[in-house]
Formats: sequence, C-alpha cells, structure tokens
Amino acid sequence: MTEKQRVLIVDDSQLVRIKIREELELGGYEVSEAKNGLEAIIQVASRNPPDLITMDIEMPKLDGFETCRKLRETQYAKFLTKSEDRRIPIIFITGNDTLEDRKKGFELGAVDFIAKPFKDGEILAAVNKILGRSIVERNIRALVADDNTVARTITAMCLRREGIQVIETEDGEEAYHILSDPQQQVDLLITDLVMPKMDGIHLCRLVRKELKQIDMPIIVLTAVSDLSEVLEVFRVGASDYLVKPFAKEELLARLMVHIERHRINQELRETIRKLEEANAKIERLSITDPLTGCFNRGYFNKQFDVEYGRALRYRRPLSIVMCDIDHFKRVNDTYGHQTGDRVLQHFVAVMQQNLRVKGDWIARYGGEEFVVVLAETDAAAAQLAAERLRAAIERSPIVDGEREIRITASFGIASLDHDATVGLSPDRMLTTADEALYEAKDTGRNRVVLGRGLSVSTDGGSSDAVSVG
Repeated sequence: MTEKQRVLIVDDSQLVRIKIREELELGGYEVSEAKNGLEAIIQVASRNPPDLITMDIEMPKLDGFETCRKLRETQYAKFLTKSEDRRIPIIFITGNDTLEDRKKGFELGAVDFIAKPFKDGEILAAVNKILGRSIVERNIRALVADDNTVARTITAMCLRREGIQVIETEDGEEAYHILSDPQQQVDLLITDLVMPKMDGIHLCRLVRKELKQIDMPIIVLTAVSDLSEVLEVFRVGASDYLVKPFAKEELLARLMVHIERHRINQELRETIRKLEEANAKIERLSITDPLTGCFNRGYFNKQFDVEYGRALRYRRPLSIVMCDIDHFKRVNDTYGHQTGDRVLQHFVAVMQQNLRVKGDWIARYGGEEFVVVLAETDAAAAQLAAERLRAAIERSPIVDGEREIRITASFGIASLDHDATVGLSPDRMLTTADEALYEAKDTGRNRVVLGRGLSVSTDGGSSDAVSVG
C-alpha cells in the first residue's frame, strides 16, 4: 500500500487549521498541525518530517519568515531526507499578501503564496500541484535570462513548481548561444529587458530573425512600463511582457496562454503537414498507373497539352513515341494474366532506365500501349532514343521462375515541325505517332518508324510530313 504524503499545517488560528486539514484529508493526505513556528521546527526535526508545509506568516513566538529561515539552517536541514536538496516545499498562507512579502518569501525558498480568505479547493490544488500533478506537460523546457539573481531564481522556481524544466543564464549573449545550440531543446524564453552584453530586445530580434524561431513564446520582463519601450518589445517579436515586480499568478497565467497557443500552433502545423502529404499522395495516385507506376492516360492528356504549348510558344523541339509490346496477347494466353502484368511492369522499368532523368517521361496509354514524351528532342534525336529503347527491351528478358520470357516492342515517332505549324495540334501529333506505330507493326514489328502525316498549308493545299520522313 502506498504511503500517504504528509502535510504540516502551521497557523495560530485553529479555525484556519481545521479548514485546511479537512480539505487536505479529503484529498488523501496525512495531516499534522502546529500552532506556531517553534512547534513546526520540533515536528520537522522528528523521525518522520512532512513532505510539505503550509505556513502562516504572522504568528506569535516565531513568525513564518523566521521559521522558514531556520528550517534552511544545517542543524535542521539534516532531518529533511525526503528531498535531494534537503528542502521542504513551503506554501505561505497570509492575510497580508504584498509584493514585498512575496519577494521576501521567495528569497527564503517558498514555492507559493495563497491569500486569506482562500477559496474552497484552492489549498488542495496548490498542494497537488507541488507534490504531484502539474498544469503543464513536464517535457516543456524554458530558458530564463536575467542578470538579477533573485529575480531569476524566483522566476525559475515558479516554472519548476509547474513541472517545467528550466535553464538559467545571466545575460542575453549566453542565452543566444544556448538557443543556437541544436542539442538544447528550448520551448519558451523569459528574458529581462536590460542585461549586460546583450539586452532583451536584441536577443528577441535575433531569436526571430536569425534563429527563425517564429512560434517560440517569448516573455520580456521589464522594470518600467514606458509605452515606447513596450511597443519596441512587441515590434521585435516578443509574445508578451511583464512589469517587475509581478505576481507569480500573472506570470503563470500569461505563460499558460502562450504555451497553449504554441501547442495549438504545433498541432495545426502537424495537421497541415499530414493533409499536404495526404493530398500529395492522392494527387500521385490520380496521375499514376497502379500496375506499372508510370503516369496514366489522364496525366498524359493534360500534361502533353502543356508540353506542346510550351514548345510551340518558344519554338523548341518536341517529340512523342508511341510504343506497343509485340504479341502481348500471346504472352497472356500462354503464361496467364499475372505473368502478363509482370511483363508490363518489366517493360516500363526498362523504358524508364533508358530515358533521360529530366525532360523525358512515359505514360500508359491503354493496355500494352505506352507513349513517351521527349522534350527538347527533334526527329533525328527521337529516332536515336527510340532505337535505344527498342534494343534495351529486346535484350532484357523477364525471369519468371525458372523460365525466361523475351519480348520485343514496336515504336512510332511524331515530332513537332515549326516550319509547318499551321493546323497542327497535340491530337494531330498523336495520330501521326499512332500511324507510325501501326506501320512498324505491319512491316515486321520490333522496329522504329518515323511518322509521316498531313498538315494544312497556308494556301489550303496539303504538305508532307509533320516530322522528318
């Protein structure tokens, strides 16, 4: 059975002690009481010291501040074996809640202040937060830059109490080096405005512009509330500012808002990234032939118009090659459709290996028929390219188990002729290439034919080839 955590209530008011006891016992804590500071010290020096102390400030014999100071002395700290730093967390509960008292209490090591009269559940929530649960994720890491040791320590303590890991530095230059180190994970920055070597404004500007930390929450601490200075703080990219001295509740409230905003921004960016990836995948699938992995006919119909328009506009060469696997029906009838699918995949793989990486692409036009687009390629170069593809197919057998299947292919070429462009169109080029392909098949297969077709001349008559014949 897990041992209950112990809380010591130190207050000269019996009514206050009873109210706190009832609240903490309902929360599952073991509670002991002391009417003043001397009784508290005696209990701490016992064999079973408490895990946390709630302490009034104004008490007879020994007030809260003096009790806290004595508990930090070596002669009493030696009994505090439950924490590595031999310190018991102390929450001051006071009816005179001033910034001066808070500063004094934090200097003595207090972890929180609660003003009387406190609300129902307020003390239990504070104790839970310190001894267990935190209102933020524990993997958040903050950098606190302030040349004032006391102010820096108080700020760091407020953050650590919320479960935030803290790195401390006393000047902006060192803070910049920490933020520049890729090994250092820093999720938020709290910086003083006036510091040696590098001030908060310069630091903030560098974080945003040079380090490109656009979303990191940056809170600037300043001793003055001059409007022009505040405007400059926001102008260089600060998320927020606080005027010293500040209440820890205000710091935490502002901090939680910016941490939550930072978290939402990160989640939003991740969602957008996933959506972009999904859309890109859908786009790839919509233009890709699922069997062979090359482009499909839909992509060809759209993109070839673009290629044709570009070539026509800038008077650049353009060729297409229609190709068809010879006797493919015989392959399916002899070996089955699964083997036929592997033949198609092999055919495309060999073709892609023998095309230029930039400018050339292949699409499945239908069945065993494919079309290759050769940008910046005239008729002569297209004929050489097609012959290279034909030879590669012929000498690359498909290994199907223990047998080899050899195939050949026929090729028909059409090239854009800028000297006879009147009446030409992408469809006309396709028809010419298709006619050349059927000529190749009709004249023996496994060969390349350079297409011939008709284009409308300026005098209404006809002229010969679209391409060099």
